[in-house]
Amino acid sequence: MSAKNKIRRVMESDRALVNSALSTMLRTTKGPRMLIDAMKYSVLGRGKRIRSILTIESARAVNGKVKEALPFACAIELAHNFSLIHDDLPAMDDDNLRRGKLTCHKKFSEGLAILAGDGLLNLSFAVAARAKHKNALKIISLLSDAIGTRSMMGGQALDIYNNKKKRKIKTALKNKIDKMKTAALMAAACKIGGCAARASAKVSEKLYRFGINLGLAFQAADDMDDCGRGSGEMKDLEKRAKYFIAKSKNEIHFLEKKGDALRFIGDAIAERAKKIKK
Repeated sequence: MSAKNKIRRVMESDRALVNSALSTMLRTTKGPRMLIDAMKYSVLGRGKRIRSILTIESARAVNGKVKEALPFACAIELAHNFSLIHDDLPAMDDDNLRRGKLTCHKKFSEGLAILAGDGLLNLSFAVAARAKHKNALKIISLLSDAIGTRSMMGGQALDIYNNKKKRKIKTALKNKIDKMKTAALMAAACKIGGCAARASAKVSEKLYRFGINLGLAFQAADDMDDCGRGSGEMKDLEKRAKYFIAKSKNEIHFLEKKGDALRFIGDAIAERAKKIKK
């Protein structure tokens, strides 16, 4: 079996582990059935689990235990799905489909979707707090910062404001929004993996910078979907994705072979960008 196939199998195992843990968490969560159903509908299914896998593989790369990283990986996934539910709402992006099926508000109603998102965010912090880990409070703080006004929520506010003004977003502001909305949570996922493994502050910071650059590459590839093939913007975005993937890999050079799974995720983003370009 090739090295890449081995990594794929490890990541599939990570994904299955996260899916099983999320299913158990949601099955045992108490509350009105329609609310829990809306939460389950949004979380369980076809998600790639990139952020939770980043947490597990970051922990594994610095000799951490997957079992200790798993609750925090799930907490990140729950928080991420909260953001997707709210992003899809009519007041935000007003989307009808998510992962090939109706968005939460289309399936259950706008009110229940808002509550389902709130419920997932609340559950994410509860899961992290119950982990009984030495660094649990630090990890909760990292997760809170990645979601809050300086990061995801702040980035969404900037996005909404500029879309309302119907003006083209300048490059510097677009970079800021991408870093706040997309990259911050990916970076937190990586740093939290380091903290779960009790890595040093220096190592955790390198994992964080890896995640920031990976997140910026991920967003560039995502933006390519909305561009016309062969356009100048498409070419710029492809260059941007390549640039940030190279930067992300440089941050984890010190991990040597232990960082192969993390590098593989970067390569997958690069491959996606190539396919979109074609």
